[in-house]
Amino acid sequence: MKAWKLLLPIPFVVALAMVPQGTQTPGDPSLTDIVSVIPISELNYVNPQGNTTVVNARNVVEIRLLEDVPHGIRLELFYENGDYSLIDAQAFHLLRNGGSTREVKLVRGKQARMRFPKGI
Repeated sequence: MKAWKLLLPIPFVVALAMVPQGTQTPGDPSLTDIVSVIPISELNYVNPQGNTTVVNARNVVEIRLLEDVPHGIRLELFYENGDYSLIDAQAFHLLRNGGSTREVKLVRGKQARMRFPKGI
């Protein structure tokens, strides 16, 4: 068998790997999350009372922005040790150049797809 015949299935395998996994309905953008990974050093957010809080990114592994909240901004934070925070805010800031940085997964999604821990 010639070597070029072995390469024919490669585009099929690559296309199959790009298909989203899970229970998403094809073509339904409301069920997909927008994901990126960036290095950050800290997260600053302004709570509904106007106070600013600083969260060091050294233990944060994922920040989820829930888009369909009727008031303000809602963030879910997941920490390296399994801890969880749900934050309502007026604004938030991601600082990327200050002290030590860490690669953090940023996810933009819907409230119906929250990742609140199931074991609580």
